[in-house]
Amino acid sequence: MRSEQDLVFTREQARPARVGNVRLRRLLALAIAHLPLGGWRKLGYVWLLGYRFGAGTRLGWQVQIAVDSFEAGAGVTIRRGTTFIGPISVRLGDRAFIGRYNKIECGDGAAHGNVSHMNYARRFIVGNDCLINESHLFDVLGEIRIGDDTWVAGFGSQFLTHGAGTMNRDIAIGGESFLGSAVRFAPGSGVGDKVIVAMGAVVTKRIPDDRVIVGGVPARVIKARAEDDKHTFTKTWEA
Repeated sequence: MRSEQDLVFTREQARPARVGNVRLRRLLALAIAHLPLGGWRKLGYVWLLGYRFGAGTRLGWQVQIAVDSFEAGAGVTIRRGTTFIGPISVRLGDRAFIGRYNKIECGDGAAHGNVSHMNYARRFIVGNDCLINESHLFDVLGEIRIGDDTWVAGFGSQFLTHGAGTMNRDIAIGGESFLGSAVRFAPGSGVGDKVIVAMGAVVTKRIPDDRVIVGGVPARVIKARAEDDKHTFTKTWEA
């Protein structure tokens, strides 16, 4: 059954960005990203490109958004230098925190008619109260979905949804999970709820288990998490 969030996102997908020309959209996004005040940047994206932002959303300096559709919930923070680029649909849940210099992107070729048979989803969906720290790469040829209260912590992780001949390309990360620095998720991979992914792990498949610790190359379940394991992750940033 679809959640209310999914239904909202589906409706938003049906409303394309106000500017359809890709080159013009990117030029406008580059200009808006360099406006001196966050409020001006937000208004620029609303008025010129038709994107949607909930109350209290904050956009840092050099945040570029040049995508097919974009919706941010209430209290979202996107910090300096993060970019959303390409023919993708983006939905950020309430109070999501996106740190500096993250890249959420997809090549323009994924939207060409000559590859329509590949059924590229081109969706980036982040749940409520999520943290995506700094300098991570999200390749959004397929769908990348991150559950509520999950942390993509540390630096330098990669989430890849493309590969030669790859058809099972979507990545799903459950809720209340914690991903350490420099992890890698391959096309078609994912983890369940309340999962800790160790630093440097390479997740090559779906690991459906909940409340486990995952690590290694390729990643595997190392052990189950005890109910009182003291590995708790408390939100410390301001919405």
